[in-house]
Amino acid sequence: MGAREVILLDGGTGTELRERGVEVPCHRTSIWSAHALIAAPDEVVAVHREYIEAGARVVTACNYAVTPTLLAREGMGDRVEELSVLAVELARRAAEESGEEVRVAASLPPLDTSYRADLVAPDAELHAEYSRIAEVLAPRVDVLLCETLSLSREAVVAAECALETGREVWLSWTLQGNRPGLLPGGERLEEAFAAAAHLPVHAHMVNCCGANLLTEAMPRLAALSDRPIGGYANAADALPGDFDPLDPEEVPYEDLDPIAYADAALRWVEAGATLVGGCCHTRPAHLDEVRRRLS
Repeated sequence: MGAREVILLDGGTGTELRERGVEVPCHRTSIWSAHALIAAPDEVVAVHREYIEAGARVVTACNYAVTPTLLAREGMGDRVEELSVLAVELARRAAEESGEEVRVAASLPPLDTSYRADLVAPDAELHAEYSRIAEVLAPRVDVLLCETLSLSREAVVAAECALETGREVWLSWTLQGNRPGLLPGGERLEEAFAAAAHLPVHAHMVNCCGANLLTEAMPRLAALSDRPIGGYANAADALPGDFDPLDPEEVPYEDLDPIAYADAALRWVEAGATLVGGCCHTRPAHLDEVRRRLS
């Protein structure tokens, strides 16, 4: 693994909130973990703290579902700015309370339901909504994380809006349920990268898919990018099946315990990853094991 420094990111916020008894509704029909910003802000801080104690040195604010489209479904379309600021404040509070040197990221996520490339809005609408989110987040965070993007067009607009703020930007695509190297929109990872290659983002990543899909993708990403690369997977390996699901939660999968997840994460590092964390169903124990193995 040489002398490359590996920076640990956090893990699944929604997962951990559920473990603490906080209501986290389905991501397909609600504002998901963003409910906790209103109902249980102290628990959000506690989750961030747990990940920092497990070794995370970048924590992502709980703003993944704080988008105009998703909030409007629950009659809260006018609370984008308020809840975006609150999400970052809670992450900052956790970082300050920890006494560690922790950077705070915030998400520029899919504006509509995740993994649904067919629901990605026209470019003009994407630009208006991503600009609105980025402008409120940028003065308050260290990194803008364009994540879980399922279509190259979506990723390009999100990254453009993030870069317009002058903040550090990471760009992360998601992969189709159990189809290695394919985005939910049907494009190959190489095609998505080529569409965004002209953008001066600071890192290229893959997230929110089976750990085995990320393992397969990491050497491909290393061959494409001359910038830092990395990823954060779900705590599962996607299994093959005779269907074509887009949502990673709808594919057959094998759960990964912290040891198995750390085994996978070390393979990403061996392939060149320097940014490593966890996504859905990962918990602080998964990140703690990755930290232990790396050190």
